Amino acid sequence: MWTRLSIFFCFLFSLSALPLSAQDPQLSQNLANPLLNSPAFAGLQDQNKVYLTHRNQWPNQSANYQYSAAALEVSLGKINSGLGLLISSDKQFSSLQTTSLALQYAYHANLNESTLLSMGLQGSLIFRSLDYSRLTYGDQLSSFLVNGTLGSTLDPTASLFSNNVNYGDLGAGLLLNHSTYWLGASVHHINRPNQSLLENSDDLIAPKYALQGGLSLAISEGKSIKPVIYLKNQGNFAQVDLGTYVQLDPLVLGFWFRGLPLNKTTADSFSSRESLIGLIGIQNNRYSFGYSYDFTVSGLGIGSGGAHELSFSYVLNWDFGQRKSYQRYRQSFACPRF
Repeated sequence: MWTRLSIFFCFLFSLSALPLSAQDPQLSQNLANPLLNSPAFAGLQDQNKVYLTHRNQWPNQSANYQYSAAALEVSLGKINSGLGLLISSDKQFSSLQTTSLALQYAYHANLNESTLLSMGLQGSLIFRSLDYSRLTYGDQLSSFLVNGTLGSTLDPTASLFSNNVNYGDLGAGLLLNHSTYWLGASVHHINRPNQSLLENSDDLIAPKYALQGGLSLAISEGKSIKPVIYLKNQGNFAQVDLGTYVQLDPLVLGFWFRGLPLNKTTADSFSSRESLIGLIGIQNNRYSFGYSYDFTVSGLGIGSGGAHELSFSYVLNWDFGQRKSYQRYRQSFACPRF
């Protein structure tokens, strides 16, 4: 009973906040499934790969957040292109679920033997649904106090909700990759789709703009340090992921900060110091596996349970023809795999 009530009140709060502060899922292992970041990554490594990602955020809260994604990356080396196919699903408050299907295309232009420019486009279909059986209305509470049962609701606001809403979404990205650095820019929700579950109401998703970059500093064979930065802005929401990866083949360690380092609060008076993140992973030429934990430093505190995130990738044996001039470049791909 009380679990349903907590879900209901959290859901009402989310409805009031969504038009002002709705944000895309926040992942800690931003490069473990790079197709989630930008369509420009599709086929960039001249490999065919599958990716799996799962995130459980605030597991100690009744209104926790879970996100899962799978992706297939296909390299079309003979035409200097790549394809990406993604499916993802997230569940909030155990009642609100969003599923996304996306198709990506990227074209790769070799600027020289060590530098490549990738340009990508993405089209998505989004399916958003609400499970009303997990919501409790005021008249049901009155019934519970009198009869000990919730019963059905006659609240007129219940009829204002739609069971589901579907919409299309567009995104694009650019990525410049050198043997020792990378720079990227992307934008999602270019068409500002309406995700509202309320009839005759608009809840337009603000475009998300992102910049990312990093360096690959070799120490010795199989050992390197890769400092990275990832900046995101969506509506009134801004965030920076700042940290570094330490590669000690086959082991990878990572540590970074998420928030706005120079600000104590955001424009909406929320704490801008969100979390400290640690990563451990293993990788070789065939697969990679990573685990990360977000240590919450915002107002939610340690009691939220932070966030656990798992990632896995595997290189397939498919061969659609690799570009011969691209082989030297592939060996010096600068981005981390997590």
